Amino acid sequence: MKSIKTKANLIIVALMSLLIIMFLVTITKDKKSILENKTNTHRMLLKSSFDLALEETQKGITSLAYDIAKDRAIVDAFEAKNRDELYTLTKPYFDKAKNDGVVDVSGFIDSNGVHFLRLQDPNLYGDSLLEKRPVLAKAIKSRQALVSIDVTIYNISVISVVPMFKYDKYIGSIHTVAHMQKVQNKLNEYSNILSAIVYKTDKVKALLPNSTHKTIKDYSIISSNSNLFEKLGNGYSFKHSSREHIEDKDYLIATRPLVNAADEEVAMILCAFDISEDVAEYKKEMINLLLLSVALLIGVSIILQYAFNLMLKRIEKDTKLTKLLNDKLAHQINHEPLTELPNRYALLDDLESKKHYGLILINIDSFKEINDFYGHDFGDKVLVALSRLLQEMSKPYPMKLYKMPSDEFALAITKKIDEESLEAIFKKILTLMSSHSYNIDNVSLYITYAIGVCIDETIDKALLTNADIALKTAKKQNANIVYFTDALQTKKDYQNNIIWSKKLKDAIGKNSFKLLYQPIYSASSGKIIKYEALVRMVDEDGSLISPFFFLQAAKKSRLYPAITKFVIDSIFEQLTKKPYLYSINISILDILNQDTMSYLFEKLSSSSDSDKLVFELLESEGVENYKEVSEFISKVKSFGSKIAIDDFGTGYSNFAHIIKLDVDILKIDGSLIKNIDTDTNAQTIVAAVIEFSKRLNLEVVAEFVHSKEVYEKCKELGIGYLQGYYLGEPKEL
Repeated sequence: MKSIKTKANLIIVALMSLLIIMFLVTITKDKKSILENKTNTHRMLLKSSFDLALEETQKGITSLAYDIAKDRAIVDAFEAKNRDELYTLTKPYFDKAKNDGVVDVSGFIDSNGVHFLRLQDPNLYGDSLLEKRPVLAKAIKSRQALVSIDVTIYNISVISVVPMFKYDKYIGSIHTVAHMQKVQNKLNEYSNILSAIVYKTDKVKALLPNSTHKTIKDYSIISSNSNLFEKLGNGYSFKHSSREHIEDKDYLIATRPLVNAADEEVAMILCAFDISEDVAEYKKEMINLLLLSVALLIGVSIILQYAFNLMLKRIEKDTKLTKLLNDKLAHQINHEPLTELPNRYALLDDLESKKHYGLILINIDSFKEINDFYGHDFGDKVLVALSRLLQEMSKPYPMKLYKMPSDEFALAITKKIDEESLEAIFKKILTLMSSHSYNIDNVSLYITYAIGVCIDETIDKALLTNADIALKTAKKQNANIVYFTDALQTKKDYQNNIIWSKKLKDAIGKNSFKLLYQPIYSASSGKIIKYEALVRMVDEDGSLISPFFFLQAAKKSRLYPAITKFVIDSIFEQLTKKPYLYSINISILDILNQDTMSYLFEKLSSSSDSDKLVFELLESEGVENYKEVSEFISKVKSFGSKIAIDDFGTGYSNFAHIIKLDVDILKIDGSLIKNIDTDTNAQTIVAAVIEFSKRLNLEVVAEFVHSKEVYEKCKELGIGYLQGYYLGEPKEL
């Protein structure tokens, strides 16, 4: 009996040992899978962090380049080849950007590819860059903006080249540079990612024959922010990411190629992320499992059946939980929660896999107004309804629907379609969308859309970028649909329209605007004859904000008419206070807005001081919208008001149109006045304008009179009225 019991116990122990071994194998496999999933998540973090760091660096230097390129004084100095003045005007931009950690190097390159000025070393200039720097040569020859990664014997950098024009004349380019160390620093700052730059060893030896850099296979590590890369083994592969154990720590190390504007690989960046905690947790769990197994083995002879069932349940539970968590995480990462559609990350993955031949981006017009008027819950229901409509419409075609951020959707074309068939599909979808009426919460709603399309049979990774460019162009042109072409270009709007729209709404609600008045003097008597009214927004701290910062946002967010009405109310109140003429600026948007015009004409008809008012119009708007502007002029002049053409001398300068518009005053543009004491060409143009005005009995006002020399020259030329900071700044009356 004892022998049988012993044998039974041995059999039980053997069976339990076998079961425990099976249990350990299953759980180990499961834990390894969890560790691998975490590692994949870290791989995604490495990729997205690098993209973000590079994008922010590019945005910073490009923003600096555009700020410099749009400064009229800098353009004038560059065009005049005045190196000292150019350095003086540009240095504050460069110093601020460098202090902010945005830029390392910047300079001007003339139209022949010769370095005209280096801001970091103004005494070093005159060298030609066309042969030494192919990327710069490409930007200069094409006369187009370019952002790229570039390599010199000194460094690898992110560069931005922005062309500069004086009117239509190309005068050169502004070149801004941030060393790749800035991208590396951002990676470390944002995500604790260490990095190193690697080159092909043969290139390094060609440039630096005595180089002693760490070499792995065909590559040399030339720049890093950690010595751990120096300790990589010679067997490390640059082709794939891998986990490496270095100095008692575990790292995920991945490689990312650095390509220039010609899509040529110029170097690679190694990124390392510390995953020691994940590995330690994995090892700890494995040790715990081993201890649990030993405990189970000790108690098997007593609780065989219980332990056996318990282990089976534990295995099943762990497996199901792990699968559930993995499935849930994968779904959350790649789907938008409101519509349950694949999201932007899913689209990027598919584009990376080259699964699409074309992309259609669809954006709801005025969706913000829908949210503001009906509420966000209603707006969410609109998005769900549109997603269902698009799903239903795209079913018969080789298309895949994605929900992009905000109110945007993407339809991807998943196989090649001939142009005629594609056009028919687009036409059918557009017809269905434009004719569809949404009935949500007993509200009947028609929606219009802006659509950007990019078709590329090469399945280029730039599909999303190009479709987005087409969409932005459609919005800007108020078009229903725009197809991307190589010739299509868009300009980035560097003002934060969301912030300014919020500021504007608050300012309108609190009536936080005021008018400042800049005096206009008679050149003969030296007395103030009239004032120009200039609107300012009062910020929360009491400071005054120029329209330069909020005017475009006001126009885009449809808040512009409210500002115009404030100006109208304020100027009519001022008319009764002091016996002067007052001028206000009226744009074509005001003239085309029936509500604004009705409001203005009612004010004019009820005022006894309408003859004290001057309306300033931009010269170009008078030419491009002749019929509407002409009708407006006739109407306001019937009340005794006068018309001035602002910024005359720029743009068209069409005397025939000026005659037809029946104006009273010409205000010469500041670009002609500011250097008139030394610029003979400006003097000739201004003299012609004065002679033309005398023959038509028109008043002439010189703007931008900023110095005594300019003041004296304007009087010498016979200009009747003068305005500028030399005579008086805009102030409250």
